[in-house]
Amino acid sequence: MNILTLVFVAAVFATAGAQTPRQVGLVVAEDSAGVQVAALTVDEIEGVLAIDLNIVLDADRVNVLEVQPTDLLPGFFAFYNVVDDTLKFAAASAEAAPAGSGVFAELFLETVDGPPELHFALVSLNDDEIPVYYAPRYEVPTVVLRATNRPSPFQLAQNYPNPFNTETTIIFTLVESTPVELAIYNTAGQWMCTLVAGRRGPGVHRLVWNGTDHRGRRVASGRYVVRLSGEGFDREIAMTVLN
Repeated sequence: MNILTLVFVAAVFATAGAQTPRQVGLVVAEDSAGVQVAALTVDEIEGVLAIDLNIVLDADRVNVLEVQPTDLLPGFFAFYNVVDDTLKFAAASAEAAPAGSGVFAELFLETVDGPPELHFALVSLNDDEIPVYYAPRYEVPTVVLRATNRPSPFQLAQNYPNPFNTETTIIFTLVESTPVELAIYNTAGQWMCTLVAGRRGPGVHRLVWNGTDHRGRRVASGRYVVRLSGEGFDREIAMTVLN
């Protein structure tokens, strides 16, 4: 490979790495039959091969009747299911979507007490190869302890640095001895590795992840989820690996 080729390849990668994030949103309206319709929108669909969405809703108030992709996703195979209070939607195709913008899928909902509250917990395009900004986002509610001044028994801080290349530091805090598990998953929910499993004492716990899975293999660039779970609690943060 000559110098000119190397320069061209470097320029291609630099351009790919500087992609402008796609904008994904949702708008809820009511149709003539009284069904609530949530339109999922994107400012540019070109080049998309796979879409993964998690949308938080109140399953006691919202019944998902159907999820349908629009003409912006020609030839895409789509499926969905509702787990607890999360709607999981995925669509994929062997051929990338052509240029276009607007509504790429519609959620048909039966609701109680008016329009539903829907929030994105996850939006991934091409397994995070395409950067994306999405709103409205789901915010983890603050835990309020009643009749006591004790701090929350668990805290999972944002890792640093983030994004990272070779390694990152993860910190969690406990105020009492308790069994915990701290594991890492990809955006498809696949387990990558477990960093902590077992009882840990009170205090601040720091550990370093070197970006490898349970077999010691380097994970691919992309977005990952750190999940801290124990008896009666579950916390998550997102982090990004850049190889």
